[in-house]
Amino acid sequence: MQHRKHIFILLILLLCATVAGAKVFETLEFRGSGVSTLGELASDKLYSVIGKPYPPFYAFWRKDPLFDDTEIETYIKHLKLYYDSLGYYRAVITYKIEKDKIIIDIDKKEPIRVASIKVAPDTQYRKLVIFKKGDIFRTDKFKDSKEKIERYMLENAHPKYSFDAKAYVHLDSYRVDLDYHIDDNMSCTFGDTSISGQGDVKKEIIEEAITYKKGKPFDIRKLEETYDNIYEYGIYDYIAVEPKLDLNGSVVPVDIGLKVGETKFIKTNIGYDTDEGARGGIRWTDKNFFGNLKVLDTGIQINEKGYDTFLTYYDPRIILPYFGKITLEDRVKYYYHSYDAFTERVWENRFTLGKRFVGLEHYFGILTEKSTVKPKIPEYSNEEGNYFINSFFYRVLVDKRDSMIDATKGYYVSLYLEKASKLLGSDLEYLKALLEMRYIHSFSQKRIVAFKTRIGSINSDVPLFKRFYTGGSITNRGYAYREVGTKIRGGVPLGGVSLVDFMAEYREQLFFDKFWVALFYDTSMLSLKPHRFSDPFYESVGVGIRYVTPIGPLRVDFGFPRKESGFEFHISIGQVF
Repeated sequence: MQHRKHIFILLILLLCATVAGAKVFETLEFRGSGVSTLGELASDKLYSVIGKPYPPFYAFWRKDPLFDDTEIETYIKHLKLYYDSLGYYRAVITYKIEKDKIIIDIDKKEPIRVASIKVAPDTQYRKLVIFKKGDIFRTDKFKDSKEKIERYMLENAHPKYSFDAKAYVHLDSYRVDLDYHIDDNMSCTFGDTSISGQGDVKKEIIEEAITYKKGKPFDIRKLEETYDNIYEYGIYDYIAVEPKLDLNGSVVPVDIGLKVGETKFIKTNIGYDTDEGARGGIRWTDKNFFGNLKVLDTGIQINEKGYDTFLTYYDPRIILPYFGKITLEDRVKYYYHSYDAFTERVWENRFTLGKRFVGLEHYFGILTEKSTVKPKIPEYSNEEGNYFINSFFYRVLVDKRDSMIDATKGYYVSLYLEKASKLLGSDLEYLKALLEMRYIHSFSQKRIVAFKTRIGSINSDVPLFKRFYTGGSITNRGYAYREVGTKIRGGVPLGGVSLVDFMAEYREQLFFDKFWVALFYDTSMLSLKPHRFSDPFYESVGVGIRYVTPIGPLRVDFGFPRKESGFEFHISIGQVF
């Protein structure tokens, strides 16, 4: 026992001596041919490799890393593994200490290259191998090549393939030989589908989410699309779309297993944007109201310009003769808004029937409004009073964007028509049309261009509260909210009955993954005369910053009107496009 005690004391003393002899440095510098200014050999990347990344400039509360001289050998070990993965197996990594800093010198030497590629027994798949003779061998590229081949099999009716890949690295002769064994075995088709755990949702509704068809060639993408469609229902905690590949034969049955999660939610929000100022709200939603994915949604949203309350009922599946499956939504709103030109209190009911037809979404319904309007402009005092408006509306749209809040590619087209008529008991009579088009294109993962156009027309003069307005964080960013167009005494905007909005933006990702910089050009026209599109345009240019967050990009823009002095500052969540 006494002997063990002595050993323990000795170990403690040795540990203390080691700690006392360690020296901590504030600076570590990478040098040599294996270090570049940018890219995967840049110093910023190498600091991350050794586990000592510097914090980004915006994380001002985080301290810069410190470097312990007792960890230098560990740093070199990590660097060696990293350079091996890039193909620099002969890289020489040394270090020295000069005064108050550690210097790590990296000579990457010549990279190792692929000398031969063998593909058997199905040599037709040689085209799937992304390596060529003479290419630098990299472990990440080798992994990508295996994943590409496996993915090809799953997408092209060969889910029961056999595959193996080996890379023989010969350090003595400094070459790599690649050996791929690829056998597609047989072509497979989809079989029967079994569904379980769907809860109080009809099986037919789950089947509508299935994109594959029995007897068609197996394609893993169809299973993934089916999963995404069911996930969009928003009520399942567990979703499994599993092909039964362990059965003999070329027919692959599919099991869909589901588990219903929580369907009732209370959500609160608080925030700020430059269009509506400080805002906050609360809403309660039941995503499976009495089953079959019917939705009941209610809440209130308050901002510096007023408030909105709403109650919405939505049924995604109603079967009508001749029309087949349609959707039904009834939305009741009561809101109060205060603008520069007027205030309004409105009861509104929008009843909508929807149907997807020939690849387009079609919506038709009746809009009923009871408005109390008080103009703030003496010249428009005759518009004060109560208005009852009944109108039919129709909307058709196609949305092929990859995201609704942060699209990087795709397009969106929408046409909205609204016809109010005294034959429906309406106090006003007009025809309103609004066409909106968006296009987003990615040149690469770091460069995006986007365009947005709105063209609107109302066929007769209407009161202030029914006109088009533009300007603000999601329209013309060189102007404040609804500030474009003709103004009356005191700079109060009058809106218009003819509208043109055009916006163009170029975005590029910065060195920090979550940050983007944007350059934009916006131009708008508002006319007080129907069908007139020749009035002067209001142009602006600007620059902005985007920071990616889980709820959408935080967007900050500075817009500069081309024919006026000054600038406008905008902040909001979500892209304009």
